[in-house]
Amino acid sequence: MLAVVAFPHLAVLLMALGLAVPVAALLPAPVAAQQEPEFFDQPYAPGEWNIGRRMDEAQLRYCVDHRDPDWEVAAAIADAVAQGLLLEPRRYVVESDFVLEDITKIYQIMLEHCDMHMGFKLIPEGYSDWITVTRAYYEAEYAFVTADPDIHALADLAPSRPIGATMGTSAHIRLVSYLTALPVAKRWPTYPYGSSDLALQSLLNGTVDVAVVWAPSLWAKQREDPAYANLHVIDSNPLPPTTMGVGALMLGDETFLRNAVGEAITALIEDGTIQSILEEYEFPATVKP
Repeated sequence: MLAVVAFPHLAVLLMALGLAVPVAALLPAPVAAQQEPEFFDQPYAPGEWNIGRRMDEAQLRYCVDHRDPDWEVAAAIADAVAQGLLLEPRRYVVESDFVLEDITKIYQIMLEHCDMHMGFKLIPEGYSDWITVTRAYYEAEYAFVTADPDIHALADLAPSRPIGATMGTSAHIRLVSYLTALPVAKRWPTYPYGSSDLALQSLLNGTVDVAVVWAPSLWAKQREDPAYANLHVIDSNPLPPTTMGVGALMLGDETFLRNAVGEAITALIEDGTIQSILEEYEFPATVKP
């Protein structure tokens, strides 16, 4: 795992990625207890003075990452945005064996290949000044998932049965806050996992009875592996649903392009294009005007 402790804002930023293996983040109390190290708000990429800026104004360059469970959906949306702006879409697929990239690598990828990088959760105040994010092109939930056919809601789970949660997510934090308000005897044992993949694996091997995961991660697993076919989403009651918008990352100085992309996303939502893409992939997300 690269540079998460060294760059606490990066941990929040990378937690926003809808990666197939998202970053494990810390709960609020431990994070607050750490002394934040000194770092530069504006990152530096080796040789960036030689990278320059894009010359072809007729193209919209976008990046998708195969580690992101929604990368195919995001690519289809980016193609539609480019078409709406009368630009030629130019896709760059981020290839890496790392679970996550450090801040320098992300910055360099943006400089070299992306006008926008798809697949970032819109965490309030989760980004530094050198970047900006578009409006959400869809919203998705953190899902409560089980293999037990008799469980239809979280309230059906006996207090002795354990829950596995993707650590540091807003859904995990909400669950922990709820549990701390309950008497000890009524609290579900809860185990944090560094990614939705790990939480889902713990569900398959019987370590936990319910897993809290990013819904697109479950969607991707069920498309790829029949072992996940019997898992189903249950009602989060007594907790409210936890949803989060997903948009594209852009460099902070791309103000004009960001506004244009935002207007294109709004138009594609209003004319039903993005909804049609979500339905085509049977993707677990919604759109809002």
